[in-house]
Amino acid sequence: MKNKSAHVFYSPALRYFVEVARVGSIRGAARGLNVVSSAVNRQILNLEDHFGLQLFDRIGRGIKLSEAGEILLVHAKRALADFESALDALDDLSGLKRGIVKIAVVESVAESLMAPVISRFQQTYPGIQIELQVSSSTRVMEAITAAEVHVGMGFNVPHHDELDFVNCQELKIGAVVSPKHPIAKQKSCTLAQCVLYPMVMPNENLSIGQILTNAFKELDLQPKTLVKANSLKFMKSLAAEGKYIGFQTRLGMQIERRSGALVFIPISSPELPSDQLVLVTNKMYDLSLAPRTFIAHLDQALDHFREFEN
Repeated sequence: MKNKSAHVFYSPALRYFVEVARVGSIRGAARGLNVVSSAVNRQILNLEDHFGLQLFDRIGRGIKLSEAGEILLVHAKRALADFESALDALDDLSGLKRGIVKIAVVESVAESLMAPVISRFQQTYPGIQIELQVSSSTRVMEAITAAEVHVGMGFNVPHHDELDFVNCQELKIGAVVSPKHPIAKQKSCTLAQCVLYPMVMPNENLSIGQILTNAFKELDLQPKTLVKANSLKFMKSLAAEGKYIGFQTRLGMQIERRSGALVFIPISSPELPSDQLVLVTNKMYDLSLAPRTFIAHLDQALDHFREFEN
């Protein structure tokens, strides 16, 4: 309903403007909107003519928001979010026969929790459309505060006036190794033991990477062989080769542990805190029936995972 009704109620200029600001390119925005570049450019020029202000600074082949553009972007996002809320309310009149749920999550959540939750949800509510984006915790929270999505899940999220923390789970960090690794039979291990072997660590743009880096500094430990990456899949693949120790929570490890491809060993070093997984929404916006119902399913799945974690 939203996609068909949107252009009836407002000009596409606002949507085009927000997309250009997001991708930093008229051509890129046109691809994302599935329209020709000239149409996007024309709408931007119309907006600039209407306000009598330049919304983008042209720098070489690229563009950047001007001061006026920055101001308009804040209000444009809010206007589009309010309009979608109105359409959500209209969808609520039909119960849960139609609607949309927009979600932003980190990689480990997408790999482990989301597939079964979405599958079960759509068995009950087949008319509800799900849109899932996978990103870093920082980008997930940006999407929530900007009302680009209805619900987000990320790690170690700082408290913010606009965020409503629906659920929070403390997840232990462990060493991830091949069954052939020398420490694979241990019930637990320390960070001091880990540095004796080649390691693959998450880099600092992942929350677990920041936690590990701080713990190694506090203990004054230097790994002999180190690889850093921002992909959990890659880190698990390298650990499965046999020589490397990876680091992760149990979240996202179910398939490898069940198959025996990898072993999870809890780290007992007191200097290493748990990773905190949170389920958040934007308290400034009223959620419609479809997102509220989906969040209840997701909340229940998280509580089930806590039982497994303990």
